[in-house]
Amino acid sequence: MSTTLLQSLERQRKATEQATLALSLLPLGERQYRAQDLQGAADTYMRALKLDEDNPLIHYRLGYVYVQSGQLSDAERHLQQALSIDPEFHLAMAALGYVYRRIGDKLPEGLERDEMLNKAEAHLIKALRLSPKLVDDDSESWWGSLGGLYRRRGQIDQAIYAYEQAAKVTPHSSYPFSNLAMLYMGRHNREQMLQTFRRVERLARGEVQAEVDNYWAYADLLTSRLALGKIDEAEDALTSVFDLASASSPYALEALVDTLTRLLDSLGGPDAAPHIPPYIHRIQERIGEITELRLKST
Repeated sequence: MSTTLLQSLERQRKATEQATLALSLLPLGERQYRAQDLQGAADTYMRALKLDEDNPLIHYRLGYVYVQSGQLSDAERHLQQALSIDPEFHLAMAALGYVYRRIGDKLPEGLERDEMLNKAEAHLIKALRLSPKLVDDDSESWWGSLGGLYRRRGQIDQAIYAYEQAAKVTPHSSYPFSNLAMLYMGRHNREQMLQTFRRVERLARGEVQAEVDNYWAYADLLTSRLALGKIDEAEDALTSVFDLASASSPYALEALVDTLTRLLDSLGGPDAAPHIPPYIHRIQERIGEITELRLKST
């Protein structure tokens, strides 16, 4: 009995040491993610997971990185595992809803796509009911992801409401206001759109001054300057976007292309805003370079 007890205590001691070491790796993974080193962050979180495989936070962090890398099936698996360990883990719940939205985006119109977007909506709403001020690992409100889902469905009033809630949660973030600006244009309110984009530019400028490696703020800065016709300033923002975009995943740049394409449509197309298509083309070229490098490395 004494031997069994000692063995049990030793196992507990070792498990505690491994769990502590696993948690000590999380700040490193966060720094790597913020530096857009997505592969490095994933590797770090995987090391942590090997030390503590039943930690829902590690599964969530790994799943979140996989989302940003476009590895949606891996992201889904780890986020589901986090929820199987802790069914009320609202961060994993919201992130899984975002995964389902991203999967739905890739599906053709039809029942399967509708079903996937319904799953996304259910997860996001449940998470936001548990924690209305919930933010993701990029410090953005999860209301924004719900707004994006409604926008894709053409539910403009619901989308505006969701982004307005996001703006209340993160009033100093340019992200919700950038989306609101284009939704206002969808209501044929050009002056409100331009006024909101002036606010986006001001907020994004403040964000990049506070955090010089904030890719998403630079993307909003670029978008707002193109919307306002500030071509010279837009060029500076694009340089920073290219400097900060992850070399291991084209997702962030693809999202920017989608945003600029919607902006172009909102402004009336290439004839009304001829300065925007060249920027879209240059970003698409960079996406092609990243994709080619990924193919060569596999």
